[in-house]
Amino acid sequence: MQRLRGSDAQTIYNESITSPYVTLKVMIYEPVSEDAAPCFEEIKAFITKGISAWSKKGLAYRVLRIPFDLHHPVWVKDRDFSLDEYIHHIALPAPGDKHKLCDFISYIMSMPLDPNRPLWDSWLVEGLEGNRIAWFCKMHHVLADGLMSAEQISNIHRQRPPQGSDDDVELISDIDRIPNKFQLMGSALIDLFKSYTHEFPDYYRSYLDSRKNKKALKESKRNAYTAFQAPHTFLNEAGGPYRSYRYETFSLQDFRTISRNLHCTINDLVLTLSSEALRRYFLEFNRPIPTTPLVVVMPVANRGDGNRPTFLNTETQNNNVSIAYVPLDLQIKDFMTRLESVKQGAGAAMERIRQTNGARMDNFFDFMPGSFIRLLNWVLARRQRQGKSPMANMAISNVPGPREPLYACNGRLKMVELLSCGNLIDIGALGITVWSYLDNLCFSCLFRKGTLPQPERFTHHLNEAYQELYRDHFAQTSVEQHQMAASNSNPSN
Repeated sequence: MQRLRGSDAQTIYNESITSPYVTLKVMIYEPVSEDAAPCFEEIKAFITKGISAWSKKGLAYRVLRIPFDLHHPVWVKDRDFSLDEYIHHIALPAPGDKHKLCDFISYIMSMPLDPNRPLWDSWLVEGLEGNRIAWFCKMHHVLADGLMSAEQISNIHRQRPPQGSDDDVELISDIDRIPNKFQLMGSALIDLFKSYTHEFPDYYRSYLDSRKNKKALKESKRNAYTAFQAPHTFLNEAGGPYRSYRYETFSLQDFRTISRNLHCTINDLVLTLSSEALRRYFLEFNRPIPTTPLVVVMPVANRGDGNRPTFLNTETQNNNVSIAYVPLDLQIKDFMTRLESVKQGAGAAMERIRQTNGARMDNFFDFMPGSFIRLLNWVLARRQRQGKSPMANMAISNVPGPREPLYACNGRLKMVELLSCGNLIDIGALGITVWSYLDNLCFSCLFRKGTLPQPERFTHHLNEAYQELYRDHFAQTSVEQHQMAASNSNPSN
């Protein structure tokens, strides 16, 4: 019986009515030639072929929870699974512009998935302006983190066949029937016993080995922010399940150029630009600027103990990231000064991850009953209702997407834009997911509807702050180039 790894199971325990723990990938295509635009059946055939191998790794399986959450859920093959039931065909209402697209994404992200069937769904959407077509793929976070999603999207569009035979890729479960609750509870207790007596001692020794450099670890811990250091702001106010989605797309090449000029990483610039939009948003609606820095949850693609062998859990671990806590000090008015603060905070967070080799508390969730993790979630929710320091204020995820152009239907459709919308956790009312594709850098912003006022004003400030940064940077560059050219043409030099 293949059981979910702790990090994957955590996404199941963390889901709630107001946070269904789903992600959405939106791939927007345009025909390479108007005369050769494929029909719906051809596009559906492309999608079916592309995700057939992925289906054997999770998309064709249900997640079955254990009574009382004694241990992590198990994968169960859905005997009635058919890809046809997961590829729907709709059209956006006219004029099919960006606003209509955002409205549909808002609706999709507000609806939970059915827990009694495989945890994903997709839509082929027509009616976008410019004769464009979109493929929406929504799935529970238990099936993939950001890095895995990016890899799968690239593989689907390259139409690469799976390596090896079909038996090699079907690794998740040999269960093709639903076990009764006594079988589930019995196997859970046996696995827990094996886990504590066989696996845990070796894992704990390896965990201690990763902390041998105690001096460096202590220094990284002293410099880095951790959970529960965040101020309670209107970003942490409770709300309902409905969402509002907005996005802005910028030039990745311009971001690279600006970051090189400012001697920072693209991620530093993403965080600082987001902080500038947040500061302006706070001020516009007369919300007090927090006296202590906001704390951002930032997933980091550090696979940590992901390759640790185990006989209790599936060989596939879909969520395997470390978490960095990065401070954003909105009290700092000057953008460049705040950028330096962000660089220091993000650098300290990354150093702590390096010192621990990606290990963190939830690595131990492999060995903890689900009921214990649910208790931790209850404590977090209670702290939030009481207005105490939340674990963090929001999440900002930055994932590098495909760097080469992707095509569908034998090259007849070219992907022109890729949007990625992450889950909105219960501790926050705003989440930002940043994905790149070719020269596009897309900021997807998901808001808890009815909690934050006029969410479109945040993306307005995001775009405004970027345009100001762009003008300031290229104005400075033009002056420097002019001065250099004048200096080179001066014979006295």
